Amino acid sequence: MNLSPDSSRRDTDARFPEGDRLRQVFDAVGAVGWPALGFRAEAGGSFFATRMLASVLVHAYSGGRFASEEIEEACRNEDDFRYLCSGDAPEARVLRRFRRVHAAALIETLSQLWATPASSQPETPKHSSDLVRARRCLEAAVAADSVALDF
Repeated sequence: MNLSPDSSRRDTDARFPEGDRLRQVFDAVGAVGWPALGFRAEAGGSFFATRMLASVLVHAYSGGRFASEEIEEACRNEDDFRYLCSGDAPEARVLRRFRRVHAAALIETLSQLWATPASSQPETPKHSSDLVRARRCLEAAVAADSVALDF
């Protein structure tokens, strides 16, 4: 499995203005080593691009949205999420499985997103508080899905 940063990532400079939320998500996902292969939640299930699923979850979690069913609905109804998944909305079970399989990379990507300095500020090193905040996001996502599955 290739875990090096995705060398084929799109140049987002022309697509999004400096400081744009989706640009920051794309940059953070691109800075972390994600498997080059796609992701299949179950045998015979749909095949999804790994970076797409990562971008959807990072965008959702960093914005305070944690429940997989809510993220699935956003992928069907909200412009920014539809853009991220190119109209091919992943189901909540796919998002949950992806989170379980790639938890460490999601934590690294979220901490990368928050460690990214504003363009006008000098670069600062990544702090352990970014990792703690990222871990808490994944814990919140697990808790939100656990509560939703209890009903």
